[in-house]
Amino acid sequence: MHPSPVVPERDAWLVAHSSALLRPGETLRGVLPVRLDPLVPDVVPRRHRRPKPEAEEAGRFTGWGRIFLPVAWVMWLCSLPAGLLERGAHHTWYEVRRIFRGRVWEGGWNSTAGWFVLTTRTGAPLDRGYRTNEIALACTEQRLLLLSKPVTPEREASQLLGELPRGQFALRSAPHPPRHRDRVDIAFPDGSWLALEAGERRQVPLLTGLLSAA
Repeated sequence: MHPSPVVPERDAWLVAHSSALLRPGETLRGVLPVRLDPLVPDVVPRRHRRPKPEAEEAGRFTGWGRIFLPVAWVMWLCSLPAGLLERGAHHTWYEVRRIFRGRVWEGGWNSTAGWFVLTTRTGAPLDRGYRTNEIALACTEQRLLLLSKPVTPEREASQLLGELPRGQFALRSAPHPPRHRDRVDIAFPDGSWLALEAGERRQVPLLTGLLSAA
């Protein structure tokens, strides 16, 4: 008899969503919500972005909606200066924090860590933009699944964003700064690695255990 999968009590819905994506005979060991470390790049270079035709189609003004297109353009133009100012402040604060926080990933966009960041940022097919920060990690005896986190899980199923076979991921052996108590680092065979944050601090041992058992 297989043990019950590891899952936070308030995120128990993730078990049903993950189980629907398993292969015949595959066993779910655990599933946990995670975030990318706050200093992982939040802007994906255009050359690395995957096409999102469904999101683009959903965002188009069609039919009677076209009458609102001029209004949308005016609103965009009015918000542009504020957006640029906000982006500049965000970049400055990011660089200041990076001095004290240190490295949070390594390998670049063409590495497995880069794939992980890109897959997370891209999100589900209908997510507009490339700013997704939260996913769920489902661990089985065969692979690690990267799942979307729907806003209303009772009405919308999690989607499989990507996967890694067992043996292609592990807990990073080098310790991170002890002051980063929400952090867990995942490492890959190509030498790249990435800092993740558990959904809650008390979930850090659960996440560490799942990655260690890989």
